[in-house]
Amino acid sequence: MRALATLALISGLLASAAIAQTTQRPALQPTRLEAFATQPAARVIWSKEVGQINSSEARVIVTALIVEDETSPPNRMRGIRIDLANQKATDQVYIEEAKLEAIKKAIDEIAGRIESARRERSNTPLRYYGAAEFWRPGERVHTLNAAFYIAPDSSGLSLSAYNGQEFRFPNHSPSELAALIYRAIGELKQQG
Repeated sequence: MRALATLALISGLLASAAIAQTTQRPALQPTRLEAFATQPAARVIWSKEVGQINSSEARVIVTALIVEDETSPPNRMRGIRIDLANQKATDQVYIEEAKLEAIKKAIDEIAGRIESARRERSNTPLRYYGAAEFWRPGERVHTLNAAFYIAPDSSGLSLSAYNGQEFRFPNHSPSELAALIYRAIGELKQQG
């Protein structure tokens, strides 16, 4: 009897897992800058790559940009584009200028906790340390998610865009990304 109940439980779990795998998650909503920049009449009127981080597993390029669309108010938006790539996927994240300081601050917060995270004892083989800025329960927005990961074989910067794809940068600190965002903020300010 117990074996039958166990078999039924396992079968139910397998069926639930199969259903969950075939169920599509709702589409991610674009950020304001992504929605604006991907309009048919929108065009980049200025851009400058401020830097990149390369690892054996992934690459991220941060570009400051100004986008214009004379057919749709507001006519101009500013911010950054983050190009992510690894062996399996590529992605682009657009973040408007008004959100850059908060994101930089959150990434600095993560970088400031790395040493205490390394000292923390845990039985969990894979751990992530993030910031409240990136915690979005119930929100489905295509934006940046940054964390520091600690795995048995490596640790470093982890990036994603809430779409199920992770871009890992072993032996790289979140402070490197914060520095690129800081540089982008400066470049945008110079554009007036």
